[in-house]
Amino acid sequence: MSAVAYDLVEQVAQAVAQLRSTLEKHELPGLEAAILNTQMALQALDKHPGGVAGLRQLIATFPADQQKQLNDQLEQARQDHLLNGELIRLALQRNAALQAYAAQSSAAATYSSEGGVSFLGGGQLLGKF
Repeated sequence: MSAVAYDLVEQVAQAVAQLRSTLEKHELPGLEAAILNTQMALQALDKHPGGVAGLRQLIATFPADQQKQLNDQLEQARQDHLLNGELIRLALQRNAALQAYAAQSSAAATYSSEGGVSFLGGGQLLGKF
């Protein structure tokens, strides 16, 4: 049973750390896989009998040095998970800001020359008028 606990803690810790690294480096191509790996690891943790509390109870039956090692890994994974939430929130804000900037500077975002404001025709504010 101890091998299950070690494997589960290792799986969660690695998945969450990989996602943190991917987010910190803005590696968009690897983001989907990192999120999926993290979701699968967290689901495996939820499926453990008793969830996180059950895993902690199991870990409490181990020798002190093993308890410390596993609890330290779980604590690091928890901190990484919280940081990932913040990094995702910041990435969403950044993406929204970039979309707003692109919309403001895009010719398609302004009115066309067929009936409105256009900033493309030599700086004329009112297009044809």
